[in-house]
Amino acid sequence: NSAILYVISRYGTYIIQFVNSLFIAVYLGPYYLGIWGFINLVIGYISQLNLGISHSVNVIISINKQDEEYIRKIIGNGISMVLCLSIVFVMFFLLNKIGILQIGNKYNFINYIFPIAIIAVLTHINALFSNIFRVFGKIHAIAINQSLYPVIVLFVIPFFRGERLLWAMLITNSVVFFISFVLFLVQSPVNIKPLFEWKVFKFIQVKGWHLFIYNTSFHLILLSTKTFISTNYSVSEFGYFTFSYSLANVVLLLLNSISFLIFPKMLNRLATSSNDKINIILNNVRSAYISLSHLMIHFVVMVFPIFLIFFPAYSSTSSVFKITALTVVLYTNSFGYQGVLMAKGKEKLIGIIALCSLFLNIVLSAVLVYMMNVSFQYVILSTLVTYLIYVTVIGQFGKIILEIPFGFLSTIKEIFPIRMMIPFVLSLILVFLETPEWFFVMPFILYLILNYNETLGVKDIVLKVVNNPNFINI
Repeated sequence: NSAILYVISRYGTYIIQFVNSLFIAVYLGPYYLGIWGFINLVIGYISQLNLGISHSVNVIISINKQDEEYIRKIIGNGISMVLCLSIVFVMFFLLNKIGILQIGNKYNFINYIFPIAIIAVLTHINALFSNIFRVFGKIHAIAINQSLYPVIVLFVIPFFRGERLLWAMLITNSVVFFISFVLFLVQSPVNIKPLFEWKVFKFIQVKGWHLFIYNTSFHLILLSTKTFISTNYSVSEFGYFTFSYSLANVVLLLLNSISFLIFPKMLNRLATSSNDKINIILNNVRSAYISLSHLMIHFVVMVFPIFLIFFPAYSSTSSVFKITALTVVLYTNSFGYQGVLMAKGKEKLIGIIALCSLFLNIVLSAVLVYMMNVSFQYVILSTLVTYLIYVTVIGQFGKIILEIPFGFLSTIKEIFPIRMMIPFVLSLILVFLETPEWFFVMPFILYLILNYNETLGVKDIVLKVVNNPNFINI
C-alpha cells in the first residue's frame, strides 16, 4: 500500500521536523529565529502569489482524469504559465537587490536574497509538479520532495550556530528544491512539454483566478497576523511566536498529508455523485478527520509543559502556543465543504468568502494591536475568530449547494459539534485564567469521554484504508 507508506514516511518526517524546530529554536536563538521567521513569512507570501495556476490544473485534471490528450494540453500550458510567473518573481528580487524596493531592513533581508529567490521560484514549479503527480498516484516523488529538506537539516543543525546556521538552512533548502525539481522531470507521468494556447491559458486562469483568490486570501489570513506581530513587536517576540506556530502546525501536518492524497479522488467523487451520496461521503470523512485533529491538539496542549523543561528559554511561549494550537485546529472543521463547492464549480463563491475573511482578520488584528495594545501572544485571537466565522459560512453554503435543510444553529452544530466545542472552550478559558499546566489534563479527558464513539470510528476507517491500496486511485 504505497499510500500508507507515504503517510508513514510523512509521519517520520514530521517527527524529524518537530525535532528540528526545537533545536533550531535553541541554536538560532530568539533573534535569528525572528529573522528566520521573517524569511519564511516572505516566502509564504510569494508562494501564495501563484495566480491559482497549480490549483486550477489540479482541479481540472482531477475531474477529467480519463481524457489523456486533454490532460496533456492542460499540463503543458500550466507549465508555461508558471515559468512566466517565475520571471516576475526574479524581477521582484532584483529590484530589492539594487535598492529600488526595500523590504525587511530590520531583518537584514537583502543579505539572504539570492537563496531566497531560488527557493521562491522552485516553490512554484515544484508545487505544480506535486499537484500533477498526486492525481496520477505517483506519491514517492512527492514524499521525497516533502521529506528531503527536514532529513538533511537534521544532520546540518549540530554543526552550526546563530547566523551560520541560518545560512546553512537557506543553502540546504535551495539545493534540496533543485534536486526535487530534477526528480520531478525525470519521473513525470506525462510528457513535459511547455505549450502556449491562448484559449487553454484563459480557461486555466479564469478558474485559477477564483482559486487564487480563495487560496491566497485564506493563507494570507494567518500571514497577515504574522505581519502584524513582526511589524509591531520585537524580533525576539516574533521569534517566540514563530516557535509556537511551528510546533502547533507540525501537529496537524500529518493529517494534511492524508487530505493532500485523497483530495483528487474526493473531488472526482463529489463532482460525479448524487447529493445523497455526497452527504454520506462528507459525514464519514469529516467525522474521522475533525475528531482526530482535535484529539491531537488537546493531547499536545496537555504535554507541552514537558517540552519547556528541556527548552526553558521559551518558557514564555506557553500561552501563545496553546492559543495558536487551538486556532489552527479550528480550520479543520470546514474539511470537505470546500471540496463540495469546488466540485460544483463554485470557486468564485469560496474566493469571495475567503477574501471577506481576510479583511475581517486584518481589521480584528489592527484593533487588537493598535487600539487594545494587547501583548503579542493575544494577536492570534483575531485569526481564531476569523476561522470560526469562515468555517461556519463555508458549511452554510455547502448545505445550500447540496440542498440539505439547514438553519444557522444546525449548521453550527454540524460544523462545530457540542462534543468538540465544550473541551475547546474549556481550554481557552484555562489559558485566559493562566491556570497551572496540569489543569489542561481536564479538556483532554473530557474530549475522550464526549467523543468516545467517534474515536473508535477513526480506528475502523484506518483499517479500511490499510486494507485498500487503491483508496487514492481515481
